Amino acid sequence: MPPKQTIVLKTGNSSAVRLLGDCKLPRGTRVREYRDGDRIIVEPLGGWPASFLDSLGAHPDEIPRPTDDKPQRDPFRR
Repeated sequence: MPPKQTIVLKTGNSSAVRLLGDCKLPRGTRVREYRDGDRIIVEPLGGWPASFLDSLGAHPDEIPRPTDDKPQRDPFRR
């Protein structure tokens, strides 16, 4: 899709940008915003961060799992 022009609006004390065409997001979508040089990037949040996904399988040892033969500690009692 070729780039389209839009306009920055003011809503209360915040700025808003109308997203057009294929750039529309469902209402209530949480997004991350940041600057990259002169660009302002707005991207939807979702899933696990890439740094977490990259670390999967990095722990070399087996992780011990609780067994049913030991009584489980009540997490709400000290």
